[in-house]
Amino acid sequence: MSNSKRIRLSLRLWGEEINHELITNTLGLKPSHCYERGYVKILSSGKKTIPKELGIWVYEKNVETTLEHELDSLLLSLADRKLKSIEGIQIAILDIYLGLSDEDSSLTDSYECRIDNASLLRLGNLGIDVRITVS
Repeated sequence: MSNSKRIRLSLRLWGEEINHELITNTLGLKPSHCYERGYVKILSSGKKTIPKELGIWVYEKNVETTLEHELDSLLLSLADRKLKSIEGIQIAILDIYLGLSDEDSSLTDSYECRIDNASLLRLGNLGIDVRITVS
């Protein structure tokens, strides 16, 4: 069974003078989306958002197997890189999204996963904070 509609990993990197091309080339990952500092989004209502204070580079991956496997695979692909030492990066977060309220989700009562010590050490070595979003 695919977890694609209910579990997602999202690597988010922010900075005032973020260099999207440098990050893409350094990490070997294609961003899902990115924007520069000062970006203004036009909403469907026609209203504009306030300009973004920081630029962002985002890589998202839907979890197709298990969270543990997909997380380990992503962390191994980033091995030995100190993300915050890449020029322009000020904030690095790995968001683990659990879509409990997604229409097609089968995560109705509970979901259990484990982030092992090796993965926690890799996260620490990379300088990534972790945010878990459950909605």
